[in-house]
Amino acid sequence: MKTMMMKAGRSRARSVVCASLLALMFVGPIGPIAAQSRSPESVMQQVDAQRGPETARSRMTMRIYNSLDASAHDREIRLLSYGRGVSDSLIEFVSPRSIAGLRVLDLDGAVRVYFPSTGRVRNIGGAGRRGSVGGVGGDFSYEDMGGSGFMNDYHRFRMEEETGSLWVISAVPRDADSQYSRLVFHVNRDNYVPVRIDYFENDTPVKRLDASRIQEIGGRNVATHLVMNNMQDDSRTEIRMHEVEWDVPLSDDLFHPNRFHR
Repeated sequence: MKTMMMKAGRSRARSVVCASLLALMFVGPIGPIAAQSRSPESVMQQVDAQRGPETARSRMTMRIYNSLDASAHDREIRLLSYGRGVSDSLIEFVSPRSIAGLRVLDLDGAVRVYFPSTGRVRNIGGAGRRGSVGGVGGDFSYEDMGGSGFMNDYHRFRMEEETGSLWVISAVPRDADSQYSRLVFHVNRDNYVPVRIDYFENDTPVKRLDASRIQEIGGRNVATHLVMNNMQDDSRTEIRMHEVEWDVPLSDDLFHPNRFHR
């Protein structure tokens, strides 16, 4: 698999890789940051420290392609995304009509899905986190889009490479149920934005997430185009971010496990 999604609200600019689709927007502080040599743990701590406005809201378009090199998408889905802090997010599916009203709530890694067709809420855990979000297809799994911070979710950090522009850092998921054996983060040395993540299963690369089209919005650098390339299934899913707002008033009901779907 944020959180997905701008007004400047905090005096300290931060970078974001939040839970849920919102989390898949990467944000970095405006202005250069010293690019001295760092330990892998200190780099990822800095990424975590810069994550997350108090609240965020955005509109997103997700396009699903049936092959890695397809020129035309097979399906388009429109979503609204809401975020609170580092680890809480809600995604609402707006279209197509067949899935409109479906909602995915992620509270610090605990995922609940509301299905309007049945009026029921399902908890997603264990191996279920490997499935596509909401079961609507696409190449982002619940695990890809969830989390409570890199330092909490991963360990055994290792500096694989240092270039003039990037730190390349590998890490192992702490969750024994993870579908991945390790991830490799490509972190921009100027602003601590992860611009690429490689996903491995038993040392075989299975997915790659690319973040691009970085724009300055509300005092933050925002990657408005995200692409998940799925080498196992020969498919890809793109997310385009629209109308991103930071530090907006959001009802607590949006993140309440018993009221988020009402």
